[in-house]
Amino acid sequence: MNYDPEVFKSQYPVVKWFVYHLTYYRTLSKGYREHRLQNEFWTLTIDAHLLRATINWCMVFGSDQSNPTHWKQLAIAESKTLHRSFREGLFRTTGLERDTWQQYWKGMINFRNKYAAHRELEYASPVPNFDTALAVAYYYDNWVREVIFPDTFAEPRLESFALSLQKSAVPLIERLLVATAQPA
Repeated sequence: MNYDPEVFKSQYPVVKWFVYHLTYYRTLSKGYREHRLQNEFWTLTIDAHLLRATINWCMVFGSDQSNPTHWKQLAIAESKTLHRSFREGLFRTTGLERDTWQQYWKGMINFRNKYAAHRELEYASPVPNFDTALAVAYYYDNWVREVIFPDTFAEPRLESFALSLQKSAVPLIERLLVATAQPA
């Protein structure tokens, strides 16, 4: 497949940053709940990771008209083939159906548009399920490696990276939360 390396060089890190922020959000949230903390710094930090994860995900998987890092921008030629391969593989790999994907996608876009990147006064929709967003990111990682082949890059698979990141973050976060819980 003929792809735009400049788009790829910007696009892939955005997906990886999504994984970073979601992993930190989940790890921090879990530790925060377990320690039963009530601390403004940690609440704002945890929320910031979720909001940043949302924005990063939408840069690649959100609106294709306004995001130069959107996955559809990767194609130089054969864009219909690229689009079809992404969608068909996404549905096959994640088990999502077209309607379910469309509904999920709209929920993520609404969360970004009405809460994460902008703020509506009375936004009452729930936070999307980020398991699906993560499955989409993992699928993209495998798909993009096929798209750029025979080119390669020295990055572990995002799924392995996320597990490694979580393992390295847990001890640090635990120490920080314990220190927060102790009286000064």
